[in-house]
Amino acid sequence: MDYIMTCTSAELALLVTLSGYPGVAKGIAEASIGEKGPKEWEAIMEVTTQQLILKQLWDDERELKGEIPLKDEIQHFIQQYVTSKWMIRCSNKGQSNILMIHHIEKDTWMTHIIDRDIIHEFAYIKGVDIPNIIRNYYSFSEEGIETTRLFHLSDQAFDLLSDYQNAGKVRKISSFSPEEEQSFQLFLADLESQGWSLYNISMFYQPSIERDPSLENIVFFLPSAKGIWVVEYTDHPAVPVKVALKTFEQWCDLLESVGFEATGVK
Repeated sequence: MDYIMTCTSAELALLVTLSGYPGVAKGIAEASIGEKGPKEWEAIMEVTTQQLILKQLWDDERELKGEIPLKDEIQHFIQQYVTSKWMIRCSNKGQSNILMIHHIEKDTWMTHIIDRDIIHEFAYIKGVDIPNIIRNYYSFSEEGIETTRLFHLSDQAFDLLSDYQNAGKVRKISSFSPEEEQSFQLFLADLESQGWSLYNISMFYQPSIERDPSLENIVFFLPSAKGIWVVEYTDHPAVPVKVALKTFEQWCDLLESVGFEATGVK
């Protein structure tokens, strides 16, 4: 891992603005501090400019020449960050941060950890490091499962589980075996402990900054006291959604597949 920098949302927004991407900067700033009027935004940027000077990210000589007042390496980093076409997004319900991994070129990627929508930390990594980066980010327990747990759902039933009030309806429209019913109950308990929201690792493709990113792949999962619940899609005509409690080793295998998919990005 090759550390790049840590900055606030306001600092990142100013760097992105100065580098010629004001639309992207607006989205970064509003995600952190909300919408602001022109005068408020100008005041924030004045203070932020002083912070960049203190961090020695501001180039006074360039400013005197009427050029972009940022060092070449900073401009290059921002250009790579903004124009990245592939991104892996790792949600983390138990924490206040989120991990993004942006493709830069060939086998070079960039990790981007956003803490409370305020602090941004960047580092360069290699594609081969992606599985370990994600595994360390989640730091799930390695305690082994005691027995196989799984159940199957229809697409409708799976969608209904986004609302805790639908748990009874899902059970009613599903034909669970006794073993599946027991697994479903355990899954519901874990889902409740996570605020009725699954984790996910998703991969996006954005051909240009003028276009919205498209979701290319997504994996849903949920940590348990022993193991990790993983949602898989099968070709079953009636109940294609398979929810299974995986061992830590199987979880690591899944992350290897995410890394393998990333190696095919160009």
